[in-house]
Amino acid sequence: MINEILKAAGIPYRRARFAKPPAGAYVVYMDDQSTDGPDGLPWLLYHSLTVELFTADLDGPEEEALEAAIGAQGLQWEKDGAAWDDQSQRYQINYYFDYVEKRRATT
Repeated sequence: MINEILKAAGIPYRRARFAKPPAGAYVVYMDDQSTDGPDGLPWLLYHSLTVELFTADLDGPEEEALEAAIGAQGLQWEKDGAAWDDQSQRYQINYYFDYVEKRRATT
């Protein structure tokens, strides 16, 4: 689901890091996962996402696009205030949200 969200937002993205970040806005995400299910079987996969948006513009179109893409999946999210990142020379805005993936048995 995270790939669909970030593709819909239209912002370049990578998991964990960009070796060479693009010139404009971009997203780096982390996906912490855990499992649960009946009889000790891992049929439920819980995702806890941290999505870091790096942008030169506060309250710009990238924030709107990302928030709309998350909301379009029916997910609630939390957002940190913007902080300046000296290394990337951009503002960093973190988003947090969770979702559950139901897995099926493979035979």
